[in-house]
Amino acid sequence: MAVRTQLFPPSPTFTESSLPSLNSRVYIVTGATSGVGLELAKILYSRSAIVYIAARNYSKITSAIKEVQSAFPDSTGRLEPLCVDLSDLASIKPAAQRFLAKEPRLDGLVLNAGVMMPPEGSKTELGHELQMGTNCLGGYLLSRLLEELLVRTTAVAGEGTVRFVWLASTLQMGTPKGGLVWDEVKKEPKVVRDQMENYMMSKAGNLLLAHETSRRLGSQGIISVAVNPGFLKTELQRHMPGPVSFMMGLMFKAPKYGAYSELFGLLSPDITADNNGALIYPWGRIGCIPDDIKVSLKNGQEGGTGLSKAFADWCERETRQYM
Repeated sequence: MAVRTQLFPPSPTFTESSLPSLNSRVYIVTGATSGVGLELAKILYSRSAIVYIAARNYSKITSAIKEVQSAFPDSTGRLEPLCVDLSDLASIKPAAQRFLAKEPRLDGLVLNAGVMMPPEGSKTELGHELQMGTNCLGGYLLSRLLEELLVRTTAVAGEGTVRFVWLASTLQMGTPKGGLVWDEVKKEPKVVRDQMENYMMSKAGNLLLAHETSRRLGSQGIISVAVNPGFLKTELQRHMPGPVSFMMGLMFKAPKYGAYSELFGLLSPDITADNNGALIYPWGRIGCIPDDIKVSLKNGQEGGTGLSKAFADWCERETRQYM
């Protein structure tokens, strides 16, 4: 039933028409030069927010900015470029520092960028499996470098309005039990031969990181959620085999629907301290975390495995020298 409701979601109910003016609010959306990220940037800018388009390629960033501006010429918001490569940990701190030098607040960090099904053996600049390195480690490092500003922003924006949004997926499909294949000796996630399973582990990893961030910063008024954006036609499937990509194109929805999923996680008043760390279903609903992953979120005293904390600790170790 949980899979079915994610495959065939009801119509979105939290959309741009649900939003007040976002004047003076500041958001970073990674991977915002196309697809879901671009659509979310359009929604935020249409309500006069300050939106940082974060991506690797500067020319694509400038093209995206022009597209968003031309779509909403009456907006009083602002669009800014932020060049950052989440697959290269060394590039992330300089990008964060450029942002921090310009902005006194940050109302939301949407970790939308991701890699899906690259060729087998693909690695980051530092040798991590590309999907885990980009989707989890890169996002984790950026979040840690910016979290102090997000916490400070709660003083002016109000508790529960400043948020981290991490990208998950339909975790009931293709995810190993508990979310990760874990090496108990090395205290790190294992890389498996199946690239789709590696991808799903990176998506489960983002749910674990959303949970750990909510646990660590929730008392300071921060909300952190994971979002399954839904089944969408985006560039994320560019590495998929041709026939599979073709079928996805027939069945999947336009990227804007995924933007509604992210928008709910970023701004819906339905998300409060009581459901901090939630998993958001398409196209914007509070969903159910799979039972086996719930066990990973709990520590031993709570009857769980502590995998969530162990994974966050691994991310911290792998990124510490770049903070």
